[in-house]
Amino acid sequence: MKWVNVNNSSSKENFELWEDEKMLADISFSNQTRFARIVSKLGKRIFSFEKKGFLTQRKFIKNEYGIKMGMLEELKPGSGKGIVELDGKRYNYIFDENNSGELKLYDESMQQNLLTCSFNAINLGINKTKSLLDSKFASLLLVLCWYTFQPHNTTSVSAMLKDADLMLQ
Repeated sequence: MKWVNVNNSSSKENFELWEDEKMLADISFSNQTRFARIVSKLGKRIFSFEKKGFLTQRKFIKNEYGIKMGMLEELKPGSGKGIVELDGKRYNYIFDENNSGELKLYDESMQQNLLTCSFNAINLGINKTKSLLDSKFASLLLVLCWYTFQPHNTTSVSAMLKDADLMLQ
């Protein structure tokens, strides 16, 4: 997967999430607010992002109803390493290891790589020497995790009913 910066204007920034030759999602950030709109095969959603904390800063993602869905924490500013918490589950991430421009997301015990996503197309706007929470990186990572861990099953109702009929026989 990879993020691509599509359009930057004074009023909004647009990014697209691609896998191979297929666009998976489109996200647009309003520069006047802290809201983002995502459009994908999962539907249309609006998220808000909020940075909080004094000693340990975190970026939170909330749904359109203002309910906290998760957070991102950078272990040390400039390290490119941190923790993502989403729907009560914790993950570890490593960004731009060996200047690759890639993000790798691991399970909590760092045993299994759950996803890899290239940020090369937008890496110029991400200053790794400062906190990643100050850039669009944190918001894009939280949306990427939300999108990846959603059920993508498009089984039709008729197929589900057919399977239920087979189980009853």
